Amino acid sequence: MKIGRRVLSSIALLAFVSSISVGCAKTNTSAKAEMDYPKKPIEMTVGFAAGGMADIVTRLSVEAAGKHLPNKQSIVVSNKLGASGSVQLAEVFQQKPDGYKLGSVTTGNLIIQPNFGNTPYKSNDFEPVALLNTAPNVLVVKSDAPWKTYKEWLEYVKKNPSKFTYGTAGTGDTKHVAMETLNVTKNIKTKHVGFEGSAQSITALMGGHIMGAVVGLQEAMPLTQSGKIRVLANLGSSKADAYKDAPFLKETEQGFPGFDTFTGILAPKNTPKEVIKILDEAFKKGLKDPKLIEELKKIGTEPTYAGPEEFKKIIKTSAKTSEEIMKKAGLTK
Repeated sequence: MKIGRRVLSSIALLAFVSSISVGCAKTNTSAKAEMDYPKKPIEMTVGFAAGGMADIVTRLSVEAAGKHLPNKQSIVVSNKLGASGSVQLAEVFQQKPDGYKLGSVTTGNLIIQPNFGNTPYKSNDFEPVALLNTAPNVLVVKSDAPWKTYKEWLEYVKKNPSKFTYGTAGTGDTKHVAMETLNVTKNIKTKHVGFEGSAQSITALMGGHIMGAVVGLQEAMPLTQSGKIRVLANLGSSKADAYKDAPFLKETEQGFPGFDTFTGILAPKNTPKEVIKILDEAFKKGLKDPKLIEELKKIGTEPTYAGPEEFKKIIKTSAKTSEEIMKKAGLTK
């Protein structure tokens, strides 16, 4: 009996030691992953043209975050255009989850586009890394346009259905959905023209090819400051000090919910948590960089950081809200 007890005790001891060894091995593996990543430059794609809000915010944020990556590695940004940013995000969706292929996303290609049923991905098919920025959208016209106020513009479009042409960063973009929702809310008709980015829609506006545009707050700032364009209304869900004189439609138009555009960073689904943690820390520190804050203030905005878990909640809430709004506006079934 004593011998049997000794054998059982020995077996139990060996099992305990083995469990400790396995635990240590897992810990060492995780630590090794954190220590080794990244071993090479990280690729980041933007789904919209250079010069737009998503592109500017991404490039400035990436430059600041790159200073805090381990192993002196960097993040290389490139633009991949098509289908209001969904071509780029579909590519990120299909990438290997190793942390070397990331995507900068906006409310448009992550939240809005899947509602049309034409994307291979849903908004929850990624690993959120960090939210970079949030800004309201605004309706703008050239400074020499005949409408000095939103009220004058509204009277014109009511009397002239489908004659007012406006540009956005693409069909199904947040800005497009915002304007179409306004059409339904006020029972008016305007004609949409989609471009590859907000910078292109502004160029078309300035060239007289369209009559107005819906752009991000910071995209409008340089031209409003120079007196070349006029903001008729704030279509966002938050007020903007820079355009406090422009009507805030969420308050003035009953039933209009307001639309903002966020810019954030995502990784493919199942990217290791250790990798997400490293990336998140780099962006968290980078968004505190005084140089970055100063550059963003020049275009009328500032960093709006949220980590992986908080960003995931924002995505989930935005997806649910947008789906309901788009159905109500008749944009989707």
